[in-house]
Amino acid sequence: MEVITTMVENKERKLIELLTAKKKVIIALSGGVDSTLLLYIASKIPVINVLAVTAKSPLHMSSEVDFAQKYTKQLGVEHKVFDIPLLNFSDITENNKDRCYYCKKKIFSFIIEKCQKYKNYYIADGTNMNDFDDYRPGLKACQELLVWHPFAEAEMYKSDIYELSKKYDLPTANKPSFACLASRIPYGTQLTKENLHKIEQGEIILQKQGFKQYRLRYHGDIARIEIFAEDFKKLLNDKLRNEIVSSIKAIGFKYITLDLTGYKQGSLNI
Repeated sequence: MEVITTMVENKERKLIELLTAKKKVIIALSGGVDSTLLLYIASKIPVINVLAVTAKSPLHMSSEVDFAQKYTKQLGVEHKVFDIPLLNFSDITENNKDRCYYCKKKIFSFIIEKCQKYKNYYIADGTNMNDFDDYRPGLKACQELLVWHPFAEAEMYKSDIYELSKKYDLPTANKPSFACLASRIPYGTQLTKENLHKIEQGEIILQKQGFKQYRLRYHGDIARIEIFAEDFKKLLNDKLRNEIVSSIKAIGFKYITLDLTGYKQGSLNI
């Protein structure tokens, strides 16, 4: 375990106090670094009841759902996976700039409906202070449905979450940030099961080649790869580059490009 700063220790104490006061918490577990830490800390507080819930849909990486199932089993936490038909809703598939709002609204409304037997439980997610600095229309849906943000209430930032994740040696301690697969598709481009699956398969290829932070942006026949600029030199290896090109072409893309700007979170939020 790593030694952490006093400021982060104080924030963690505040977080534990907040969770303890609620007594009953449903945690939306995506499999990412934020919700994984939140579930870990909550599961170690003996006086509260915890239920983890995970949304499954074509917009979510299947590997994240698999991780959530394995991790909750490891912690001994009750876990429910909800298969949510998000592509049945035109306000999501039309992929306008407010797509994230409608998507979050559908997901948490579904969770609320399916968890009605869990009386007096607070629904919480891994939203942290940094999320309020980005374009996050989904936060409005959370506000409307009274989804609780414990990290934000404890004034915790992403750096604090990584620091605590390392302290507890969590499997997500060095995991990069990931958004849903729809974030790889430009606004106005229809979301389909097929194009989302192609993105997922393409990113699996990049992950297997050892890239830590990456995105495969969808532009019809064109796959635009974003990686850190310092990783560009890795692609100078002809064998690796040819493997990536042939593998991504095999899943249905015609042109494979590298974005010379490098990886940028939310690069399609323009």
